[in-house]
Amino acid sequence: MKRTWLGPWSLFASCCLLLSKPLNARDTTRVQRFVVGSSALAACEGLDASNANRARSAFPSKPEVVFRTRVAGGIGQAPVSDAQGNLFIVHAEARVSMLDAKGRTRWSERLPSEASAAPVLTSANSVLIVTRDGEALLYSAAGKLQARHALPFSDPKRRALAIPTEQGGALLASGSEVVELDERGLLVRQLRASGNLSAIAVADAALVAVTQSGNVQLARVSGDFETVGSFGGSVSDGAAVASGQVLAVVDGHQWSALDLKSGQTVTLANETALTLSGPPALLDTPAAALIADGGFVSVRGKDGAERARVSTSAASLGFDPAQRGLRATLVISDRRGAIAAVRSGNDALVLSAEGSALRLEDTSCLDPFRPTPTASALWFACRSGQLFGVSDKAP
Repeated sequence: MKRTWLGPWSLFASCCLLLSKPLNARDTTRVQRFVVGSSALAACEGLDASNANRARSAFPSKPEVVFRTRVAGGIGQAPVSDAQGNLFIVHAEARVSMLDAKGRTRWSERLPSEASAAPVLTSANSVLIVTRDGEALLYSAAGKLQARHALPFSDPKRRALAIPTEQGGALLASGSEVVELDERGLLVRQLRASGNLSAIAVADAALVAVTQSGNVQLARVSGDFETVGSFGGSVSDGAAVASGQVLAVVDGHQWSALDLKSGQTVTLANETALTLSGPPALLDTPAAALIADGGFVSVRGKDGAERARVSTSAASLGFDPAQRGLRATLVISDRRGAIAAVRSGNDALVLSAEGSALRLEDTSCLDPFRPTPTASALWFACRSGQLFGVSDKAP
């Protein structure tokens, strides 16, 4: 007689075995891969884990200011945004808030101390905040505290860098110290770079660390940092990673690219008579938007040559000595090649991919953060708490 019950019984037993495992158990024999910040249009300060300052969305094609608001307590770090257009803000005081796509506060929670880095949106839709008390706090998108863990930083009060990881957690850097957290905020590993860091990024599942002195180091999934090359000069304005290259402004006048495989460095542009700064906003790698003399957007082609230069000041196209003490312009780009720029004391500027420039009237403030993209809008935020929502003109 055929035992036809063996097949169904085996399937039933297999299902029972699977259900008997913890829901959060992982098969350590298999490669685990997750999407970095899957719901985020701006997951961290540099928009994503590559620090490219390049949005996955497209900027409004006919931008105009549609919302103006001010949040109490000021703004302490660059805001981040999810796919629904919500903004997550850490205030100048010890507080975190979520605003909806129209700038209305949906929730606000007090923090144990001020944030030392811009918030990070993880792939689990959690908001990670690093505090000056040396803690990592994880909040749900509804504002509920999910986890609270101490960080092993020797000087937690200094400003930190934070980006998401492919595993859904985060990488945090303070000085030369780097820690990796999982999606629950638990410590995965701790590393130390050869010097104080100006940038951290993720490339092909490896951690890229760039020191202020220009050394570039790489840490694989389970290894320590290994030096892969050097820019041969100071890299103080951060760096971006794309197409196997690290791109950065070196010594304030060189636009350079370092190959992560060979360690070789190529100087794309050397502007001895011009001061260049970042962080860069990448276009089609290695094309990028840089800052020239603090107040000009310098659009560079793939060969490093300048294709356009636009002043962030409406007064004139020349350099205004009165603005010398202001902070340098901050820029981001979109997937079509448009550029959004802000600078202290000047209205925000949007450059189309075709080269036309539009100034958004009455959006100036003394201390702006980099623009924040959402699916259908751009947000311009100021340390004072001012927020300007920019979207397409009504038909």
